[in-house]
Amino acid sequence: MVVDPPAMRVISSVMGMYDLMESKVTLVEDLVKKRASFPDMGAIYLLSATSRSVDRLCRDYMPEGDREGPLYGNACFVYFLGKLPDKLLSQMKSCKPLIKRIKGLGEINVDFLAKEARAFHFDMGPAFADLMLNPEGPTKAHAMVAAKLVTVCATLNEYPHIRYRASSKVGESIAQIFHKKMNDFVGASADWWYYGDPKHTSRERGQILLLGRTDDALSPLMHEFTYQAMVNDLLPMKDDQITYSADKEGGGKQDKDVLLNEKDEIWVELRGQHIAAVIQTLSARIRDVVNSKTGSALNQTDSSGKPISMSQMASALKALPEYKELMSKLSMHMTIAHRCMEVLNKKGLMDLSDLEQTLATGTDDNGSSPKLPALIQQVDDELSNMSDPKAKLRLLLILIVSQKGLQENVRDRLFEVAQLSSSDKKTLMNLEKMGISTVSEEKKTSFFGGQKLASSGRGQAESEYAASRYITDMKIVLENMANNLLDIEEYPSVMPMPMPKSTSSGKGGKNGSSSRRSLAQSARKSSGASWGKKEEKKIINYTGHRNIVFMIGGMCFSELRAFHEVLDSTGVEIYAGSTSFDTPSRFVKNVSSLSKGGDSAKKSPKGPRKKTRE
Repeated sequence: MVVDPPAMRVISSVMGMYDLMESKVTLVEDLVKKRASFPDMGAIYLLSATSRSVDRLCRDYMPEGDREGPLYGNACFVYFLGKLPDKLLSQMKSCKPLIKRIKGLGEINVDFLAKEARAFHFDMGPAFADLMLNPEGPTKAHAMVAAKLVTVCATLNEYPHIRYRASSKVGESIAQIFHKKMNDFVGASADWWYYGDPKHTSRERGQILLLGRTDDALSPLMHEFTYQAMVNDLLPMKDDQITYSADKEGGGKQDKDVLLNEKDEIWVELRGQHIAAVIQTLSARIRDVVNSKTGSALNQTDSSGKPISMSQMASALKALPEYKELMSKLSMHMTIAHRCMEVLNKKGLMDLSDLEQTLATGTDDNGSSPKLPALIQQVDDELSNMSDPKAKLRLLLILIVSQKGLQENVRDRLFEVAQLSSSDKKTLMNLEKMGISTVSEEKKTSFFGGQKLASSGRGQAESEYAASRYITDMKIVLENMANNLLDIEEYPSVMPMPMPKSTSSGKGGKNGSSSRRSLAQSARKSSGASWGKKEEKKIINYTGHRNIVFMIGGMCFSELRAFHEVLDSTGVEIYAGSTSFDTPSRFVKNVSSLSKGGDSAKKSPKGPRKKTRE
């Protein structure tokens, strides 16, 4: 199999080399690298539909350098992730040695990375500026997002009603382009079907909601203390891979690379939980295994006659075949969770987070509303004590975004206290390019004097953890979407929306929603099963239409957590997608990239021509 880098990313998001070998694929090669010739073997190509990949494909079958004939044999199967433009198809046809060997040609419509069971992204993090800076109309990046959305809907058999947030110009722009591309796809695909068509009435047509990152620039900056968010924010992790220090069988430690993804059941269960709850759960499960019949049967004393410790007992259990894999997994996650806590404590993030939460929600953990000058003084003190320029920049971004700007003299004074570099100052000023003012209007004063603290998000009064009071805007949107409560003026549709039926999700179908909710809750309750044996998973049969929410400009991990919480609590089927899944540091880099501009001068050849700005 020959793949280009985008196709390799797509494959890697859902399977490993072992899975490919099980499908009798013994060799996977990179299209852009130099490869050995196999003139007696056929080739399967999986490529992105780009001129670079098509050009390289054609070169494989033309004489090049010392090679006089084709790189591969007489059988060639070529598949593209998305729609192949007519221009590139003509280029392939002009390569006679290639055309006469093609035995299969198709578009498989998987131009996205399936990172979780119901969450995907487009691997478009570097395109942030191209997406957000569009003063003269739709950009190529807008058209690319729309084309990739078509492949998502084609895979799900959805021809969705398209909605967008009215305040998001980039959302409106992509919604219009996507509408046209989706209609073109349906018209050109006679054999393709979708839910809600005359022959598939088991559920209604779904809906997709497009949101823009500029409508909530605060959530990606906040410190989040759930497991998945902390691992990505605080530890070196790339493409789900992390390195941790594992025990050697003969004693000592060794670095080990592991993947934290859908194949790790413990990760899937615990990733959305607060780090304190994760450590408590892992400790309890290790203790349960140690206290099991097998653990109790082990010698309870060491060579000196003293009772052995819990860690010694765990080590002894790892040697038993039936517990080796389980204990290894539990120990791995315990090690990673403790590493998160070590970084948290070293950086003093718990105290810093309390300040962030107060700025974001407008109230402290006692429910009081502090005055803004007092909090600005706290920010001043934090900046004076910080040594990491990135941490200073992040705190200032949180302050400015949450308060919708500061008085100019206050802003400039904090810049001096933080000793910002010129590039960091540019990053802060780039908020203006996202429509977020860095200078506020005159703040209102409270009855007793002093400026009032602005609130950028809803607080969660029932939160068990004071550092987790802030509720991301995404959760509110998802809850309203699941219950058919999205206001049509605030979230208009490209085409008129149908009236909700009694069998649809949310308020329009209380009975159906109730039964789905109870089933989802029973599935959650069963997740704390005994770890001595594998329990059969509960399968939820969703009814009603599907909902897809898509964030343009990157989705953060607190929003992914909110998505799972709403999915579980309502039982309504939701898919979450974005141009990328971003850590706070990645989002700050994205904001910084606005200084360099995007491809806004390169307009999309298709789509609305009206002037838009994000």
